[in-house]
Amino acid sequence: MELPTIDNTDAYINVCKKAGLPVNKLPKKGDKIDLAYEIAMKEINPHLYQNLMSPSADDLPADVAKRYKQGLMWIDDLKAYEDCGFSGTAKNIRDAIAEAQTQKMINETNAMKESNDKRDEYHRNRQKGMQFGAPLPAEQVEYTKSQLGITGLADWQK
Repeated sequence: MELPTIDNTDAYINVCKKAGLPVNKLPKKGDKIDLAYEIAMKEINPHLYQNLMSPSADDLPADVAKRYKQGLMWIDDLKAYEDCGFSGTAKNIRDAIAEAQTQKMINETNAMKESNDKRDEYHRNRQKGMQFGAPLPAEQVEYTKSQLGITGLADWQK
C-alpha cells in the first residue's frame, strides 16, 4: 500500500499571496526562513508552518510531550506549543478556547433570559394592588404609629 504524498506547495503559494510576499522556494525542515515568511505562515496558516518545520515532540517539556503524544490539549500548554513550533496545535487550542468562551457566554445569556422571563411572568400574573399584599404585623404597625405620632385620636381630643 502506497501512502499519499502531502504537497504543501499550493498552501505555501496562498500564504505568500495573502501576505503580499514574493513566492520563493518551498522551505523544508531545517531551512532558514525569512522572518516575514515565518510570521505570515504562523498568522495565515499555522498548520502549514507546523507541517513544514516538523517540530519534534521531544523538544517539548516532558509533561506537555506526554499529553501531546496522548492527543490531550491543555490550555496551560499553549505557550510551550508556540515556543517549540507547534503552531497548528496552538491554533487548535486557541480555537477551542474561543469556542468554549462563546458557548459559556451563550449559556450565561440563556440563563439570564430564563430568569428574567420567570420574573416577568410572575409580575404579569400576580394580583395587583395593596389589598393583595401580605398584611403587616401588629408590632410593625404600632412602631410606625409611634414614630409618626399617630394616636388614633382627633386633634381636639389630644
